[in-house]
Amino acid sequence: PFTQRNVFALAFESFGISHKDVRVISAYIGGGFGGKAGVSMEIIGAALAMAVPGRPIKVLWNRAQEFYNTYQRQGVTAKIKMGVKKDGRITALDFKMYWDAGAYVEYGANVVNAAGLSASGPYKVENLSIDSVCIYTNLPPGGPYRGFGYSEFLFGLESHITRMADKLGMDSVAFRKKNAIKEGDTLPYGAHMNPNGIREAIEKVEKEIKWSVKEKSKDPRKAIGKALVCFWKAPAMPPNASSSAFLKFNEDASINILISGMELGQGLLTVMAQIASEVLTVPVSKIRVETPDTDRNPYEWQTVGSHVTWGCGNAVKRAALEAREKIFDLVERVYCLDKSALYLEDEKVKCRTKPDFELRLRDFVINGIQADDHTFKGGPIMGSGMFMPEFTSAIGDPETGQGGHPNVHYTTGSAGIILEVDRETGKMKIKKTVLAVDCGKAINPDLVRGQIVGGLLQGFATVLYEDMRFSDKGKLLNANFSDYKIPTAMDMPDVVTPIIIEVAQPDGPYGARGVGEHTMIPAAPLIANAVEDALGVRIKSMPVTKEKVALAVKNKDIS
Repeated sequence: PFTQRNVFALAFESFGISHKDVRVISAYIGGGFGGKAGVSMEIIGAALAMAVPGRPIKVLWNRAQEFYNTYQRQGVTAKIKMGVKKDGRITALDFKMYWDAGAYVEYGANVVNAAGLSASGPYKVENLSIDSVCIYTNLPPGGPYRGFGYSEFLFGLESHITRMADKLGMDSVAFRKKNAIKEGDTLPYGAHMNPNGIREAIEKVEKEIKWSVKEKSKDPRKAIGKALVCFWKAPAMPPNASSSAFLKFNEDASINILISGMELGQGLLTVMAQIASEVLTVPVSKIRVETPDTDRNPYEWQTVGSHVTWGCGNAVKRAALEAREKIFDLVERVYCLDKSALYLEDEKVKCRTKPDFELRLRDFVINGIQADDHTFKGGPIMGSGMFMPEFTSAIGDPETGQGGHPNVHYTTGSAGIILEVDRETGKMKIKKTVLAVDCGKAINPDLVRGQIVGGLLQGFATVLYEDMRFSDKGKLLNANFSDYKIPTAMDMPDVVTPIIIEVAQPDGPYGARGVGEHTMIPAAPLIANAVEDALGVRIKSMPVTKEKVALAVKNKDIS
């Protein structure tokens, strides 16, 4: 909402409109997945409102207009060259990516930049050359989509790694384990890797899909292939992206928290309540986290990049800690108890040195505490918190890309698949898929599992079915759900197994880091590598449709 407000204010500055004159009130708007990261149709409503003052304006697009006028995921053509020792250690990587940004660029250039900073993947690479190039074309503008460029470059990289392992005669899982990045390893831009559990993730996925066991289909017309890949992603955000939070108590010691992170279905409001609850011992059921209103709620940069549990969570934790300090200061002042001995439990202030002392929050967080002289001390308890990653910098050497610290941290993981493929038709059925992700600390494990299942299924949809078709003049030909295919419940995997790894992020709230986008990223190389394992054909372009697979098998048989 604050990004929208800023754009509106700047756009209408010549009409005498400033930031204080623009109010954005956000409701529950459903999933984002990149499509709500920038500004598209909203500015049209603002312009129309300027033309007819005092009248309400509503902008509604039909399905075709939504296809034509909003972002699409950017296309990319990649070329990869890799140097590897006989023992499987990666020594060099040359990765060139040419991105189709469409007719104009807003967010698209950010995707190109984010991919270029991280195209080594979650591996230690001693000698690295990455070129990520943004190219204008006659197609609709490209922009952010869940994964922010990582899904695309990891399709190429993880496919190539499997091919390299095969060339060496080395098990591809062993190859990944050998080269997996560790804490302290040097990142592509010269900074150092954060703590992570990628090796544990690989091992758990390997065990879950029984990697070493070659499976055969009961149907002789079908073959079964397996694949295991790795993934990582950092939040794509400017170095001064900040979060803030207000917290206030009510008479019954219930709490209202004001933030401007958006609830997109990921469970942000629940997690923020959990963080405050952990500090103040007030049950989550007594905490209400408000949806954003730019006139009332404090600032949040954007809800993108899988960063708000980390950034906004830190702000909420700081607000709760400030409120707790005010509570302890007041109790110390009135009761002459050492503040260091005070603690909260079950909505009460207690004292380690005075076991019989107990003071309910509801008895003083609004009305204060009556002292021996019958005066009241204190007043309404409130807290505020702000978080900005002050260690980051986007400035690096323009020639080498070295220097600076553009990414705050990486979330890593591994995924596996058991795929059944019809030898003649190419039709694929996912028998089992597994994803293990290191989220630092799962503040709400059920929500993390939901992200794993949902992200994988969304990823498989883009890999197996979704395909935008254009004429030679750049006109979109299938702007409807009759011709743009999406899967149904009948197309879903038989089994989806989510695995949570927890290696704490030192600067995260209770060790947490983001996980929202990451679970979609490994889908493409999973399918492509499993198809090759089953049928011996390599698909190098998206989507990996049954038609492509069938034709590849036919051409292989002919040759």
